[in-house]
Amino acid sequence: MRKYSIQIILPAALLAMFGVWRAVAPPAQSATPIHSALPDPSKAKLALNSMIRHREWVQVSTESGGVLAFVVYPERSDKAPVVIVRDAQNGASDWARATADQAAAEGFIAVVPDVLTGTGPRGGDTDSFATPAEVTAALDKMGPQEIARRVEAVRSYSLALAAANGTSADLNLDARHRRIGAAVHLPSGKSRTANFELTAWPGAVTFLNRETDNRPVIGTNANAPEDHSAHIAMLMGQMVAGHGAPGVGIGSKQPHLPAGYFTAQSTLANSKQQKEWVDIPMGDVKLHTWIEYPSGKEKAPIAIVMQHATGVDDWLRAVANQLAVQGFIAVTPDIWSGAGPNGGNREAFQYVDDAMKATAKISADETQRRFKAAWDYAIKLPRSNGKGASIGFCAGGGSSFRFAAEVPELGAAVVFYGTPPTEAQMAKIKAPVIGFYGENDARVTSTVEPTIAAMKRLGKVYEPHVYPKATHTFVMFQEIAGNPAAVSDSWPRAIAFMNQYTR
Repeated sequence: MRKYSIQIILPAALLAMFGVWRAVAPPAQSATPIHSALPDPSKAKLALNSMIRHREWVQVSTESGGVLAFVVYPERSDKAPVVIVRDAQNGASDWARATADQAAAEGFIAVVPDVLTGTGPRGGDTDSFATPAEVTAALDKMGPQEIARRVEAVRSYSLALAAANGTSADLNLDARHRRIGAAVHLPSGKSRTANFELTAWPGAVTFLNRETDNRPVIGTNANAPEDHSAHIAMLMGQMVAGHGAPGVGIGSKQPHLPAGYFTAQSTLANSKQQKEWVDIPMGDVKLHTWIEYPSGKEKAPIAIVMQHATGVDDWLRAVANQLAVQGFIAVTPDIWSGAGPNGGNREAFQYVDDAMKATAKISADETQRRFKAAWDYAIKLPRSNGKGASIGFCAGGGSSFRFAAEVPELGAAVVFYGTPPTEAQMAKIKAPVIGFYGENDARVTSTVEPTIAAMKRLGKVYEPHVYPKATHTFVMFQEIAGNPAAVSDSWPRAIAFMNQYTR
């Protein structure tokens, strides 16, 4: 298997053309291929809301309580070094997190610790401070020793990730002194450090690549390295320019497959299915839920559609639409219900990036409680046949797998690139489970073999499929790498599996 560098990042020059992204300065010449750019701090928020790599907020336990950390994963099939990214004056700023995404474009697991977790107004974190000056003052007050303790807790958490290879580095952004500090910590205990001007991002990347021996493995075809970023940039450019509204010039949707990122809006606009929003009472919150019905009046099985990392967006509702077209009552609860500004739902947030951080504290147990409330409501619908399945993507894939342990009467669980529950939870599963994974998604795909062994040991039905050269979120970004073949094979299998156990 030949190794070559990740090409998934959208070219900075193309995105600059559409006002989304620009580098601080043109990249210098480098012997190492560079697939990223140092973000412009003024455009960092926009960059965060157009990320295509998997990112998430996690809660890391510490002696003083816990630290929130923002994690971005590369699209590669082997284990990766960890890079801790920090903004010297502004903590877990948008700039630091957008820079983490660019580090992930180079093949690193990039992590931004919010060291101010729990220290802001009303126990908030970095975002709870009113001004950058207040953030800087809070960091100074915390002091270097406590900051270091919190950073090291996040580092330990990150190095224990299944997709991490045991090597870590630091990338410290210092706008005041216009420099980037880089340090690599080897498993031997030795460290190597270097400083670069802000304009020398390629040099910092080259240093990190060389000192961590970072050479991402992508896919299994040693003779066909790909650069699919230009295609994605072109499509995004058409959308930004208004030429893709809705669906013009950005590809067409196959009738037997769900919409992708670029066809979701047109799919919803042209849908003829009966659909509605309902608010399901569940004690302290009303669960805002999108329901689409199959054509006709006959009874049909329920499909609980479980949200991916960015919530119930147009793409997820377009997936629900496809399920309805193919004969299921698609029930899609907004797990972030009530967590928005003024008690609102997902749509109450201006940016999905804000929603992801605000809802990071909704626990897995609470998530399951909300999905079960949707199930209890849906299974009693007049058109329900009393049977149903769960289907989820990314975080929702993990939720779907666990849901099979929480709901004994579930007919089937479909998992798209989601991680498994604990073995104790697996032991409670009665429904058959099918899983679909991309090879270039080591974070998730590394769990497949252990899951096969555990489910076999427990006597459970588990049918995994791993697709060569496919990325994370291959159902959404259908145009790149091995994703077209992965979608074409996985979706019909998923529908057949659900039909087998719910009709």
